[in-house]
Amino acid sequence: MPSVCFAGLLPLILAAASYQEAVPKSDGAVPASSNIRGSEFPRIHPDRRVTFRIKAPDAQKVVFGFFDEQRYPAEKGEDGAWTATTKPQAPGFHYYRVFVDGAEVNDPGSETFFGTGKMTSGVEIPEEGVDHHLPKDVPHGEIRERWYFSKTTQGWRRIFVYTPPGYDADRETRYPALYLQHGGGEDERGWPNQGRVGFILDNLLAGGKARPMLVVMEQGYARRPGDTAPFPGPPRPATPGQAPPPRPDLSRMFATFEAVMVEDLIPMIDATYRTIPDREHRAMAGLSMGGMQTFQIGLNHLDLFAHLGGFSGAGGGFGGVPFDAKTDHGGVMADASAFNARVRLLWLGIGTTEPERMYASVKGYHEALEQAGVKHVYYESPGTSHEWLTWRRCLREFAPLLFATAAQPAAAAQTSPEPRPGRPLRGAIVLNPDDVPAVPEPPADIDAQKDVPHGKLEMIPYESRSVGATRKMQVYTPPRYSKEMKYPVLYLLHGIGGDETEWQRIAHPDLVLDNLIADGKALPMIVVMPNGRAQKNDRAEGDVFASAPAFAAFERDLLESVIPTIEARYSVQADREHRALAGLSMGGGQALNFGLGNLDAFAWVGGFSSAPNTRPPAELVPEPKAAREKLRLLWVACGDKDGLLRISQGVHAHLKEQDVPHVWHVDGHGHDATEWKNNLYHFAQRIFR
Repeated sequence: MPSVCFAGLLPLILAAASYQEAVPKSDGAVPASSNIRGSEFPRIHPDRRVTFRIKAPDAQKVVFGFFDEQRYPAEKGEDGAWTATTKPQAPGFHYYRVFVDGAEVNDPGSETFFGTGKMTSGVEIPEEGVDHHLPKDVPHGEIRERWYFSKTTQGWRRIFVYTPPGYDADRETRYPALYLQHGGGEDERGWPNQGRVGFILDNLLAGGKARPMLVVMEQGYARRPGDTAPFPGPPRPATPGQAPPPRPDLSRMFATFEAVMVEDLIPMIDATYRTIPDREHRAMAGLSMGGMQTFQIGLNHLDLFAHLGGFSGAGGGFGGVPFDAKTDHGGVMADASAFNARVRLLWLGIGTTEPERMYASVKGYHEALEQAGVKHVYYESPGTSHEWLTWRRCLREFAPLLFATAAQPAAAAQTSPEPRPGRPLRGAIVLNPDDVPAVPEPPADIDAQKDVPHGKLEMIPYESRSVGATRKMQVYTPPRYSKEMKYPVLYLLHGIGGDETEWQRIAHPDLVLDNLIADGKALPMIVVMPNGRAQKNDRAEGDVFASAPAFAAFERDLLESVIPTIEARYSVQADREHRALAGLSMGGGQALNFGLGNLDAFAWVGGFSSAPNTRPPAELVPEPKAAREKLRLLWVACGDKDGLLRISQGVHAHLKEQDVPHVWHVDGHGHDATEWKNNLYHFAQRIFR
């Protein structure tokens, strides 16, 4: 690498900072949202390519690079500006840097973020149809910066605290607290900035999907006086071929940070903010290094924490050493029944394209917990690596599951006619003799990303005649989709707190179908996931239960607009024999209502955990004879731990009385994503045959 004189480099950087770019306006590219105000570059193209530009007229060579070792040599223009365009990038947030004659600098057109052990340029690439991490017109909380003195480190430490909307207006309400940690090479700024924690929580709360909570974000590095300073090094080499600086003993740093959490931070938070200061209302989670810290601290202090989560980082199975639930973590999981009774939530998440060793370690930990009988939730973020898109998704999935089982349940859980996904359900559950599984429990990897041909997911718009607005739906086309063939169609409906993305977020129907089709267990089919809330503002915002009438109105939208759009745009078999309808929770009620009410349109109908919007049985099947003759499959299913089981039991009893053939499947799950994913797996194998 050539030597560089930084005195000579300074004019290059200053020139770049003052450069006003002349940009084409017709290529569809737009400035990244992560740019400094007024900067035209980096620019994001519709296909997610990124164009970088920096003015350095005296430079000899300029290269732009991401931290996954992608490198893009730039070309110099007559105006002295160097430009490079990348291949399409994964959506989400990405760190990058610029090499000017070998010297690594930040892009003056981009905001900088503390990551990879230093302030670094970053670019935000939007994900089409996804806005859970973006600001919306909803009540907003605040992220507050606070300094406190740590007796453990004998120094001042900075934290950030998210307070939910209304925190200052109501001086009596007390809140549970989530302690949320960053990863290696980042610090307490990671979750507020790169992670968008404030917007994610604001949107979840506005949709009634999570309980109002405080979120406390500390730096994960700590040393006692006299210890070597912990180096927040990068997760990858800073430059190709160069190893990161040596790190201090992580076990000592982790132990010191544990003391900071237990002896300094938690007491300070409980004394300063209106918390509910008991273990039932305290959670800890973190990404990567922060996930490892979570499991070390949380499992050492179950007197303090009842909820634990690891995002791309967990408590065992690292370094190739298999996890042993009997002996690891000091044997705290040796008695699985006792552990399950004490821990309200144990949660693991990982991206499906993370480095192989990391993915294998987290998934191996999940499998070991499963084998040991330790209850937990396992989530895979499809198509994402060790990056902020994975961790934002993890937080979105994790936060709604917190604190609903505590002594003071969330207000929404107390009043909801349809409890939210993942939440334990209250009310007596009485099982009848025939409330048993109709099919075996599926394998654990039904939605794993395997080495098989994959279908395609796309979000498409359509004009709704009944709503009078442009709406959107997500569509899966099977592997090797061809207009030379005609395909059957499954219409798949979401729950009351969801939208057209819910099935994909929580149950990965694309992967379930990819794997079934590859194994010859399901016919190639198109799967349509529309928004079942037929109103102009169809977002799951505010009081989602107030939108219940819009779910009933969706019947007209489905028949008059959704189905015609699909049959005009895709190569389908457009008859009832090749059209199926199913749904989860509120969508399960819709599927039964609309499917059984339109037997000329659907021959295959499935209700999974159907909600109270399901019509009374006598109204649901007004003509049992027609149902017996026309239905090819009627699937009614619910978990035996679901407080809504009585709805499906009533449907089953009436169908049985009227001698309407159907599958009645009651398994051991609750009102949760596992229940819905498993039923989709079974249902998809039986339709269109």
